Amino acid sequence: MNKRTQNKSFDFNITTLIVGMGSTGLSCARYLKKRNCQFAIADSRQEPPELDSVKNEFNKSLIMTGEFERELFKDYKQIIVSPGISIRSKLFISLQEQGCLIIGDIELFAQVVKKPVIAITGSNGKSTVTTLVEKIAQDCDIKAIAGGNLGIPALDLLETQSDLYILELSSFQLETTYSLKTISATVLNVSEDHMDRYTGLDDYRQVKERIYNNTENAVVNYQETITLERLKQRMNTEAFSIILFGEKLSPAQDLEYELLEGEVLTQAHKKILQAKNIKLKGKYNYLNVLAALALLKPLQLDLKKQIQSIKEYSGLPHRCEWVDSVNGIDFYNDSKGTNTGATIAAIDGFEVDAFLEHEKRSVILIAGGVGKDADFKELGETIEKKIKFTILMGVDATQIKASALSAGAKNDEFYMVSSMYEAVFTAKKLADSGDVVLFSPACASFDMYQNYMKRGEDFKEKVLALKGELTNVS
Repeated sequence: MNKRTQNKSFDFNITTLIVGMGSTGLSCARYLKKRNCQFAIADSRQEPPELDSVKNEFNKSLIMTGEFERELFKDYKQIIVSPGISIRSKLFISLQEQGCLIIGDIELFAQVVKKPVIAITGSNGKSTVTTLVEKIAQDCDIKAIAGGNLGIPALDLLETQSDLYILELSSFQLETTYSLKTISATVLNVSEDHMDRYTGLDDYRQVKERIYNNTENAVVNYQETITLERLKQRMNTEAFSIILFGEKLSPAQDLEYELLEGEVLTQAHKKILQAKNIKLKGKYNYLNVLAALALLKPLQLDLKKQIQSIKEYSGLPHRCEWVDSVNGIDFYNDSKGTNTGATIAAIDGFEVDAFLEHEKRSVILIAGGVGKDADFKELGETIEKKIKFTILMGVDATQIKASALSAGAKNDEFYMVSSMYEAVFTAKKLADSGDVVLFSPACASFDMYQNYMKRGEDFKEKVLALKGELTNVS
């Protein structure tokens, strides 16, 4: 596990450079201004989206746009870098080597926060778990608030003066974080994502595992065996507890939070909740519920209140969100499925029988976008085993198709389209009553959309427009 740290505290008396003018950069600038810390702010884009807001709020002479150059950065001893900017570039490596403190907003938050923190990362499911933990804590009368990679930037959370902070953290944020102390933390799962930024899957995994540094309770998915073994090795030299959740692979395993036969959630071997009573559907979501309970264990909350809160939770937009039924065909929006692991989990959530003959399958998949150098082999195998028809669009559509064909899928099971309208219309033509159309791209959105939310909203609009057209015809 990567434990290399800079071991420095941020000094509010030193002029600081903020790199990035997105929501994180703005949050940092506003926070430093309140603390009377002098700063400049830079962005590699000539016209970043928030430029007008920055100019209105801050000294124009301290705003720099355009290509990053070492000459502009070298005089700063402290730099706060937004998550979208890689600190692995030659520029930032050289600045670190000369003793510059390079952190992100999460590290600054970690150095000033005074109340307990729960931290969550993972390739998939982290937003669901983060918001569920927040809801359960609030329903148990704790003044809790969630943010970080999701919703409110971390430093803005401090304005709420809450008693518990719940942070969703991306791998990018963890790269620049080293002193965050948590009462509990988890890596929910690891699958290929952002391979355009990391040297491989284990590099990505090790960055994720930084979330366990300085935690009191490491909440671990039992099936993440590599992470679990690394944590067990660390227990020889560090004081923390491991809390396991997941499904048993053999009777000898002892999980504190367990999913039994995909139907029953247990805690300490006692049945606490039937899966059928949870609004979230799919095995991966039942595991998310267990993770939330495990993360909250240190707070010793009332179990009945926690269970009631879980039963009320209906999930987040763009995450296997039911849109509507059109002529007996259910359309689901999973635009947040931006990597192969998320899309495979979404497909599995419909309990698709891998042994069904092709014509008896019920799920039609719409996918495609920017693959971020991912390997689509496993997704291709899942498509071959479980999907009735696949509709593809976006810059990496041909890669997904090639992976599925190499896994044994047939060419006539694929349809290449160029727009969301064409994708939805094609799905409707291919589907029979009782089928499911699942929009889960397995890719990022920025070839066609500003973000996954805009993409998901477009999918929903096209589904509802299609329903309107058919209703008018009838």
